Amino acid sequence: MGRRSSVFLTIISVTAILQFMQLLLVNAQMAKSVLSLGTKLERKGNKKKSSFFATASELDIAQGVSEDNGEEESNTDTEIVLEEDEVVQDPSLHTCEVGFEAIKITLKQKGNAPDRVILDGSIKGKAGPGRMLAVMGPSGSGKSSFIHALAGRIAESSKITVQGKRYINNEVLSEESQLPAAFIEQEVNFFPHMTVKETLDFRVELKLGSRLGKSARDDIVSNLMDMLGLTKSANTIVGNSKVRGLSGGERKRLSIACELISSPPIIILDEPTSGLDSYQAYQVTEFLRKLADSGKTVIAVIHQPSQSVFAQFDDLLLLSEGKMMYFGEISKVRSHMKDLGYPCSKDTGTSEHVLDCISRSNGDEEERRKSDERLDHLAAAAIKSVESLSFGGSMGNLVAGHKHHHKLRIASKRNLPGANIFRQFKLLFVRAFHETSRGKLAIIIKLVQQVTLGLVYGGIYKVGDDQASVMDRFGLLSLIAIGGMNMSVASTIRSFTREKSVVKGEMANGMYKTLPYFLAKAISEIPLVGVFNTIFGAIIYPLAGLQKGRFKEFIGLTTLHTLAGEAAGLIIGSISPSSDVALSIFPAMIVLNIIFDGRNISEENTPKVLRWLPKVSLVKWGFEGLSLNEFNGLEFSTKGPRRGPLVKTGKDALERFGFAERTIGDVVAAQRNIIACCWFLSYLGLSMTRAKFESMIIP
Repeated sequence: MGRRSSVFLTIISVTAILQFMQLLLVNAQMAKSVLSLGTKLERKGNKKKSSFFATASELDIAQGVSEDNGEEESNTDTEIVLEEDEVVQDPSLHTCEVGFEAIKITLKQKGNAPDRVILDGSIKGKAGPGRMLAVMGPSGSGKSSFIHALAGRIAESSKITVQGKRYINNEVLSEESQLPAAFIEQEVNFFPHMTVKETLDFRVELKLGSRLGKSARDDIVSNLMDMLGLTKSANTIVGNSKVRGLSGGERKRLSIACELISSPPIIILDEPTSGLDSYQAYQVTEFLRKLADSGKTVIAVIHQPSQSVFAQFDDLLLLSEGKMMYFGEISKVRSHMKDLGYPCSKDTGTSEHVLDCISRSNGDEEERRKSDERLDHLAAAAIKSVESLSFGGSMGNLVAGHKHHHKLRIASKRNLPGANIFRQFKLLFVRAFHETSRGKLAIIIKLVQQVTLGLVYGGIYKVGDDQASVMDRFGLLSLIAIGGMNMSVASTIRSFTREKSVVKGEMANGMYKTLPYFLAKAISEIPLVGVFNTIFGAIIYPLAGLQKGRFKEFIGLTTLHTLAGEAAGLIIGSISPSSDVALSIFPAMIVLNIIFDGRNISEENTPKVLRWLPKVSLVKWGFEGLSLNEFNGLEFSTKGPRRGPLVKTGKDALERFGFAERTIGDVVAAQRNIIACCWFLSYLGLSMTRAKFESMIIP
């Protein structure tokens, strides 16, 4: 056992070291690339390769164009490397115009059913710097699908096909590239017990920690809070649906602030006003208006806006059932509808009227026929109105005087953290510890559980040195092992699956790597686990009359057993897409651990294909460790009723279950290996479930 344990730990250690070395190399390469920013021009024969580096708050453009006498067309790719927070030298790169056409999304259906068309490919338009584009339509019209496709954030799936063309400053964007944009989802999750300032400090330090000093980072946080009206709430916890904290509007503004740290040229939002009252909705859109006026390109899905919110926007894209109904200036949509035969009365708001026009009727057959005709009429008029809209103007001529059909490829350096791996671990550990220690409700619940179990077990079991107490001790220790595993696995599954939704988004944005997060998460749990087990032990030990002089070992073994349970919970949580799936796996795991706990079935009678299960059973090792600690050194009286053969010593009792020759060191080594293996597998599971996105096929 000892030799196998050493080999196993060596493998784990080597793997961890290799991961650290890989991450350090990535950080070193990133630092080198930042320091090497400049302008380079290399010529070979009649071919020219120009490399131009500058940033639009986070854009680093390295463009290669081949030429032949200034007229030959090229099909090379232009690489755009996203850099963050560099001083911008070229004012023209502060802004980005986004173009789009022929955006089509289809979803494969089961069997021979035809594919479901989510977007039909008719959408075409532009979103310019200094302007706000509103995307509107009835529910199910494809609004969110459109902006996710535009940003390159459609979740990867074998059933989905995404097609279309996207343009950055009139240059075609490559299939796999994402827009250099801040993308704010409709529901943004945060760690609920972190304050506003702590949340921003954490993100700023991870993104800019290696590039800016503390005073500069503090200035950025202060400016962001001032800009978004969060200064008064700086020391208020963020909260969530169960923890009271920020209001809905404040949480929306915090999500925007987090994305503005790197000052992106494009901001895309999915229903930023949904769930807010009219005042909060206006505050959010008023701030977006200020961002647009500063030169940003703002694209937002808006659901049933008030007239004051609607008036903040410049341009409008209307969608219905995956088809484009209108694209153009908001100031012209009213007259456009009137010209098509759908005038708006004076007492009806423009936003309300256009939504009525593009919504399908659910009335009788005649009403549905008329609404279908109306939608077809609007769709045909919309396609005709954008026929003259073209891409490839002066903004796209990054290399003037050359004809080219190249694509811009965005190689994102935003997926590289701005802090080294040691700083990542430190920040993540502090956040994890704060989140755990500040969760008052969770702490109270766990405290009540430990106290209650201690009192119940201690009130029922009163063990002595008679023969009846032999089996009573085994029964009590078995209950402690089963209960400890049950609670630790269940609590970890519930908390980790919720936390994972936040973590996956942060890792997708390149804030930190999987390894430092996982180590910080696992290690931060240890202090409170020790405290809770000490409280439980302090109650159960004297009440039940367990062996004196073994209390410290008892606390150590129960703490190790709980950590093993939490490690097993991390595996389930890391591979499960939701808490419901994780909790459905949990009962089966509990049953298997109880069956193969070393007492219910012998190893010899266990089916060969399942003989590995007793070796990884949490209950088995927890029970054996507690039994070895309790029975070694005990002597029992021969008086009183007996249950089975006479037991004179603790060793005699241990021989009943076949582990009298084992030592506590063997148990500790086994549980240590289980914890290490679970951590490693959880790390792999979390790494493999990272967010992946569909590429947009260029037709």
